Amino acid sequence: MTKYFLINNRSIAAAYGIGTYVEQMIEIFRDNTLSYELSFIDINTDINEFSVDKDQYGLLHYVFPSHKGSYHLSAYYRYILYILSLYIKDDEEVIFHFNYCQYIELISLIKANYKNCRVYYTIHYLRWCFILNGNLTHFRRIINKVAENETEQIVRSEYEDCKHLLALSDKVIVLSKFTYNLILTDYKISNGKIHLVYNGIKESPSIVPYNGYTECTTKDILFVGRLDEVKGVEYLIKAFKILLTHGVKAKLTLVGDGDFSRYLALCDGVWDKVTFTGKIAKKDVEKFYNCATIGVLPSFNEQCSYSAIEMMAHGLPFIATDSTGLEEMMDFTPDCLVHIDEENFQPNKFTYQLAEKMELILSNSVLRKQCSHQLYQLYRKRYTFNCMKDAMVNLLNHKRRIRNFLSQDFIPYLDNEAIRLINCQPVLDLDNIGLTGIGCYLWWRIKTLKNSEDAARRWQLQEYLIYYIDWLFDVVNSLGKEAISTRFEEIPLNWLLNELKTAGFYPTKVYKIYTQVLSFGISLDDKIAKSLDEIDILQTMLKIYNLQL
Repeated sequence: MTKYFLINNRSIAAAYGIGTYVEQMIEIFRDNTLSYELSFIDINTDINEFSVDKDQYGLLHYVFPSHKGSYHLSAYYRYILYILSLYIKDDEEVIFHFNYCQYIELISLIKANYKNCRVYYTIHYLRWCFILNGNLTHFRRIINKVAENETEQIVRSEYEDCKHLLALSDKVIVLSKFTYNLILTDYKISNGKIHLVYNGIKESPSIVPYNGYTECTTKDILFVGRLDEVKGVEYLIKAFKILLTHGVKAKLTLVGDGDFSRYLALCDGVWDKVTFTGKIAKKDVEKFYNCATIGVLPSFNEQCSYSAIEMMAHGLPFIATDSTGLEEMMDFTPDCLVHIDEENFQPNKFTYQLAEKMELILSNSVLRKQCSHQLYQLYRKRYTFNCMKDAMVNLLNHKRRIRNFLSQDFIPYLDNEAIRLINCQPVLDLDNIGLTGIGCYLWWRIKTLKNSEDAARRWQLQEYLIYYIDWLFDVVNSLGKEAISTRFEEIPLNWLLNELKTAGFYPTKVYKIYTQVLSFGISLDDKIAKSLDEIDILQTMLKIYNLQL
């Protein structure tokens, strides 16, 4: 049975969207006869030492304490890898499912250690969206030019880090068509490994059929989510105050944690009409959904909002922006969309548009009834638990046999590392995880590019292979037998030198290296030269990459 590890993290996100996602994943594995053994790797917890615990479902949790500032983060990840090696065999089939973007180094270590593992990554957020308030137009300008200030440098760095992570992952799970298209076109990730799996929730038995289309004296406006800038809470409160000046009888309820002092101050003059509940239990949130007239989600950044899905499941009409992944959640109710002008965003104009849309929906019971029906239909079509489960099961059952040790998207990173090492020539011996491994990788890579359209890359690597052979020659001649460590393996160097000799590549220098190595008493038998396979070569090069020499 394949082991399936969900990597969890103690953070704000774990208490909101990602936490809900993990709960749904547990239900998927419990609700199906999938041949996977689900467990958790909990990182950055508040315990003092590693432990293995069981939760209420009987699922194992491998719980790691937080990284302490007294030692390097790389050491923390290697510590995690070492502990996991006590429970996972090197050749075991295993899937590691990550939900947070900061674990690139850990993923790389895992990939290098477990040749039969697969890494899945779900995009719950993109960091640049928080910096730029989801402004895709601005983002594209930044990544296509030289950074001119600190903000642009940060965005560019976040983009490169995320691209690196996506390239390293074997499968990338996206929660919206917006993100699917974004990482395909802007991050240049292969189409075949991107999978769209919308978030989904079960329909609660405590749902009361929506009756907000009946006229009542005071209208209830509901917001559910974190109280922060990217959620548009400031504009919602200001728009609500405009509604009141227009004579609309309404009250506003905001459910969720966040910067209360900031938003309470904005409610000056209308405190008696605004309620902040803080973060409350799901069963209590249900009561607010059942009582609300409309919902409002003026976010600047969403992937696949659980708040929006919950409103749909309740048939609650809601107003939302056309930002990022939120726009497609309004496919059936375009009249409830508020446009965000990415080229020339004007806060006052946006606030008034939001107020106008709220007033329109609140004043039209027929429109509310229509929107209620349409949103519920979209929920049934796309965002139910069964929709999510079916899509996830299909992904898990899709060609489970491992075809490639590494995603082809990541190979250029290994190319660039080999080139960098040849340029800087650090002190290395002839170990496979050393000088020999770099040469084996370069030669394998050049051969794979033989019939490729990327002729420029092939010629570049051939040029660097010449530089590499010069480097190898210098090391062999200057160090002699001292270049052979106690960890030296004959087969990789045997394979490399016989391959180069047979191909007639840089023959004079290769022959000199060949004869010098023979003088060390090392056998160079061409009969065993074919015993190095692709996975061995790639796994070794990834280990060299992870050394960060």
